[in-house]
Amino acid sequence: MSRQIKVLLAVFLVLLIAIVANLTWIQIFGSERIYDEPTNTRRKTDEYSIDRGQIATTDGVVLARSKDTGAGSTYRYLREYGDPATAGNPLAVMFANLLGYDSPEMGRTGIEEAYNRELLGGSDEQSFKTFANKLLRSTNKGNSIELTVDSRLQATAYDALEGRKGAVVAINPKTGAVLAMVSSPSFDPNIAVPMGTEGERKRRSDNWKQVSADKDANRAFDRARLGLYPPGSAFKPITASAALQYGFVKDPLNDKLDPLCTGTLVVNGNRITDFNKSGHGKRLTLTEALAVSCNVTFAQLGLNVGPVNFLRTAEAYGFNRVIPFVLLIAKSHVRDLAGLSGKENAQNLAWSAVGQDQDLATPFEMAMVASGIANGGVMMKPYMVSQVKDYNGKIVAQSEPEAWRRAVDARVAEQVAAMMVEVVDHGTGQAARIKGLEVAGKTGTAEVGNGQPPHGWFICFAPAGDAEIAVAVVVENAGQGAEAAAPVARAVLERWQEIELSGD
Repeated sequence: MSRQIKVLLAVFLVLLIAIVANLTWIQIFGSERIYDEPTNTRRKTDEYSIDRGQIATTDGVVLARSKDTGAGSTYRYLREYGDPATAGNPLAVMFANLLGYDSPEMGRTGIEEAYNRELLGGSDEQSFKTFANKLLRSTNKGNSIELTVDSRLQATAYDALEGRKGAVVAINPKTGAVLAMVSSPSFDPNIAVPMGTEGERKRRSDNWKQVSADKDANRAFDRARLGLYPPGSAFKPITASAALQYGFVKDPLNDKLDPLCTGTLVVNGNRITDFNKSGHGKRLTLTEALAVSCNVTFAQLGLNVGPVNFLRTAEAYGFNRVIPFVLLIAKSHVRDLAGLSGKENAQNLAWSAVGQDQDLATPFEMAMVASGIANGGVMMKPYMVSQVKDYNGKIVAQSEPEAWRRAVDARVAEQVAAMMVEVVDHGTGQAARIKGLEVAGKTGTAEVGNGQPPHGWFICFAPAGDAEIAVAVVVENAGQGAEAAAPVARAVLERWQEIELSGD
């Protein structure tokens, strides 16, 4: 064999090895990446050939199911939400921002996106029967999901908002399970799914365009976890926690705090005013100050605590941190005032202590704050999916309660909880009183400027001594929290009480 032929054979051999190596790499390591490319139409066709699993509430109400559009369809299985046969489909509407939607045209959002793999049948654990069926391609069914959310609480919260812009979040403080998460106003997620006759598809498409174009209502925006609002006086339990945690108040029931409340506190020429502009006419205890929501007392407390301890406490409650949750939660914000000049520091710290300045919070964060106080200072990691089951009914994934962080000492949490009971029993939160149920709460009226009415807030938990539900409510530009938000929270708590007493 001549030298030239040997060289040519060697070149061909090297090329063959390179081709084999490349194909092997693609099959073993690169196939999943290529399959996951958004431009891969094969992936989309494959996914919509799977009978996607159901999503149901903890009380057994099915929220999402797959509908077979026929073997000849481009996308055989498409999503159906709520009860389309019911006028207005309220079940789908009240869960829309939580569920999200699954659409070959619009993509995926919410739980549909977060649990896409599981709903399509993927999981870390499968029964042998399920695995064998998938291997033999004898089934194309996905896994089902059970949420921690109760449809009855969700409906009560949504109805209580009466179409106003706002949100409600309810959490079990002991476990972190989300019991309700409502954003209002909302929309029917079925309009994102291109299903039905040509006329029906056009109607859905037109409705979707209307929802997208209505920037004022912003129906597809989840206010519960993405809306950032000044918390106003609903923030004051955090300031109270800082004062107790760092020893600036020893006895919240009996220690009289400076200054005497005249309705105004002047800080370097800046006036911090109380809602009661004439003031309370005396030095208040911490318990009294929280009950009547005295800005003067709390602004001075913020100054006493100082920017470092104040920020440390707010961050211990989850501000400036990413809350670990299956869906994205906007980061609530309290700014670091320690680096500002003394004059600016004092003014802004005083306002921040009463929940203004640049304080911003999501309703979800404020529900977490209430939960932390209710649970002896420990904030549990929130979760919304209790379990995942394969189509044989075998549990392939299950959530377990897990502590996230400690906000304050148990003693401090107990003291703040007792003060919040006083708010509801004798203070600004009396609209949330419920016979036979001890409620701890705090109102908030958050100024937003630009001549707009303030946002109304209310955070609470019950039963106060052994809480199993914590609720946060915000109603945009609705006025005082005592009038706008507290009745919404009361409605949720009353429905929860009915469910508990019925044993369901």
